[in-house]
This record gives sequence, C-alpha cells and structure tokens, in this order.
Amino acid sequence: MHGGFFTTYTNRHIKPSERVAVFIDGEGRLTWTSLLLSELPDAEIFLVGGTLRDVLLGLIPNDIDIVIRNIEPNKLERWLARHGAVGTIERDFGTFKFVPHGQRKSSPIDIALPRVEHITDSHRSGRRDLRIASNFKTSIGEDLSRRDFTVNAMAYNIDTGEFLDPFCGLADLDTGTIRTVMNPEDRFYEDSTRVLRALRLASQLGFAIEANTWAGVINNLDLLNNKVLSEDGSYVYVTPHSAIGKEFLLGFTAHPIHTLKLWEACGALQIFLPDIKKLYSIIETDGTTALDKTTQVLHLMKNHEFLAGHGLESASASALVAGLFGFSEENVAGAIKLCKTLHFHQFPKGSKTRVEISDVSWMLENLKILETHDPAGMRPSQFEKMYCSDRGRQLLLLSHAVYYAGGAHSVGRERVHIAKRIARDFCDNRVSAPRLVTGADIQKFGIRPGPAYRDLLDHVRDAQLVRKVASRQEALDLLRDKIENI
Repeated sequence: MHGGFFTTYTNRHIKPSERVAVFIDGEGRLTWTSLLLSELPDAEIFLVGGTLRDVLLGLIPNDIDIVIRNIEPNKLERWLARHGAVGTIERDFGTFKFVPHGQRKSSPIDIALPRVEHITDSHRSGRRDLRIASNFKTSIGEDLSRRDFTVNAMAYNIDTGEFLDPFCGLADLDTGTIRTVMNPEDRFYEDSTRVLRALRLASQLGFAIEANTWAGVINNLDLLNNKVLSEDGSYVYVTPHSAIGKEFLLGFTAHPIHTLKLWEACGALQIFLPDIKKLYSIIETDGTTALDKTTQVLHLMKNHEFLAGHGLESASASALVAGLFGFSEENVAGAIKLCKTLHFHQFPKGSKTRVEISDVSWMLENLKILETHDPAGMRPSQFEKMYCSDRGRQLLLLSHAVYYAGGAHSVGRERVHIAKRIARDFCDNRVSAPRLVTGADIQKFGIRPGPAYRDLLDHVRDAQLVRKVASRQEALDLLRDKIENI
C-alpha cells in the first residue's frame, strides 16, 4: 500500500478526482459506501469538508466527513444501524456519528444530510444563533454554499467520481490561500468563530489569508465579544471562551510563531491574550524584546534537530504553552490564568493538543532550577524524578530553549548540557527500568511503612541508575545492608 498508493495519492500532477479515488479505494472506513449505494440506489454520497481538503493536500485525514442526500433521515439511520454503530448528534439536523462493522478502533465518521443556514432577527453572530435547515433533497451545491472557506467547500461524488468545486477551492489550495465562500462580512457575521478559524487554518496549513478575507477578519473581531442575556439574568458571551481557546491552540501547536504573528497583526492577541501582547513592550538587557526571545524559544522547540538532541519527536502542547511565559513578567500566575480563561485543558487526554495546566505550572516553577542545582550533584533518583518522566524531558527541552534564547552565559546554561547527557544515560538507555525493589520488600525486613521507605527505595534506585546493582538479588542485598546500618 505504501508504494504506488502514496506515489499516486500525493502527486499534484494527477487529476484531483483520481487522487481522491485512490484514497477512497484504500480507506477501510469507507468500504460500506458501495453497499449503501447498491441497496439504496437513489442515494448520493459525497466526501466533503476538511477530509477532502486534506486528501487533496496529500495528507491522511484523521476524520471522515460525509454528506448523504436523497435518502430520508429515518431510513438512513436504520440502514446505518444495521451496518455498524450509529449515534445521532442532532436528529432534527440529520447528523450522525457512524462506526462501520469491522472498524471499532477507528474514529467515528461524521455523516450529515445537506443543509443550509439562515440568520434571524435576534442574531448575535454566535454559531448557535444560526437557523439550520436540513433537507435530504437539498442540492449539494446549496450545502457547499453555506460553508466557511473555499478550501472546505468542495465535494467528491463517491459513486460517479464527479469533483465539485463551485468556489474555486482547488485553485486556493494550489496557491495556499484562505478565502471565504462569497462575501467575508456575511460569512463572519453569520458565525464569528470563523474569524478565528481563518487564523487557525492559515497556521495549520501554512497558508496566506486573501486580502478581502483578512480585512473581514480585522473588521469583525469585535463580534467575538458580543453578549446576550441568559435565563438567569446574567450576560454571557455568544462565542464562548472555550471556542476561542480551541482555535488558538489548534493553530498554535501546529505553527506557534505563525499563529502569534497572525493574532497580533489582526488585533486578536491584544483582546484575548493581553499578557502575551505585553511581551512586545518588555525590553531585555540586550535590546531585544521579550517577544523576540519567546519567538526563538518556540522556534527551537519546533526544530527537529533541537528536538532530536533531547530524544524527542515533538514538544508537548503543555511545554509550548509554558514557552509563551519563559520571558513573561507574569510567569506562573499568568500562564494559569490564560489556561483557565481560554479552557486550554478542554482537549481529551491523549490528544496532541491537550494542555495539562498542572504541567505548565510545574515547568515554569522549575524552569531555572539548574541555576541552583547541579545535575551532576543530584541524587540519581532525584534527577530521574525531575527529568526522566515525559513532562521532565519536556521541562529540560524548555529550559534549554529558554537559556539558549536568553543569550547570556550563566551557570544554568552550562548545566543544561550536563543534564542532557545524564538524561540520555538514565532515560534513553533504559537503565531506569524496571525498579528492582518495592515497599513490600522493605516490609519483609520488619520496617513499618513510613518516611524511611522513600529514602530506602531511593538508595537502591541510586545504585541501580549508576549501575552498581543490576539484578533483583543485588538490590535486595544492598537493601539489607542499608537497613542493618540504620
């Protein structure tokens, strides 16, 4: 599959429809479509949205977006239920989550009926304000006309192989351009989160934003601050801060520097991340701004060679967010405030975009620990706890980047290289696994559980990490000797 498949799939000289066909033929999550078309011949199935966009960019999409028309929603739901697990997201709007038989470990497929949107007299530019009309008879052209950006407004008919591109999204993909479908002012007024989605897509894809669309972004930022009166009499934001945080993080974790530049240029940084905006006005001792140094930190944390030097494939979302505050006067308090305000912890565990607020706080609290602690003088078990966990290795990466960007030579800057060498020995060579004794072993020597347990375990662990003991019997002998000399 990896030979001819990828050669054809990523070749821009091959017709788009042919490249999409190659993807569909090789995608196990879509084998059910041929059965549906044979049993329900009136159905029309379209690959749409971000899925089609990513396929055309030569990427393997994680999510599958499908539009099915010409089949009544109840009939479609019954068919899906017979051929997999189906969940209804919005029954009135005809949207389903579907996991075909044989694909239990795969992400659910998003299936929707074609739909159009209208604004009401009480519209305040929130996504929930839109009146959505779903109709299985609605044309795919009408459905595409309601979408946000041209690169997301294409469709591929899985049965006929017809490629639909009414708004020239393919041309914008080729030139790397984010452009709204039709008038930017209308698109952003309908749903203000599209303002931030434009910034996010530009960052994720490395695209530019078309001039009229960019002007629309700037002109409509204020929509994100619209409020409405809630049932309890308080005013709430039409666009929740969690939606703002989501769009920022998706762009930031992909391309942090590009994201900061876009948010600053349009004014969003000042509105939603004022503590980061302040970095532009903080002048360091070498005459550069704190933002210049922060940008260098983020650049290093995305640099493959720099990451490889730490034995890492990528910087975690938590480490990148902590990197925003390496030269901030707010530091820990500012980072915690930002994470909570914009709900940076909203992504599920295991997601590459997941931010652990406790990890961000811990990294910033220990960012300069090497200025007061010599890693060569640390107890091996103490060093392991600090730097050999996942977040510990991310801390060392962040510390190295901050010291490097700081420029001035310091004790901490010299010690970070020593810490890297020790970490390589303890972590990369797997000397640290597994532990050879436990608390149960200590109890057998007649020692009651208490504070002494930790010191005894660390004593054996120290010897193991520096290769003085290598077997469980040697560890038990060392433990016995230590206990006898207490």
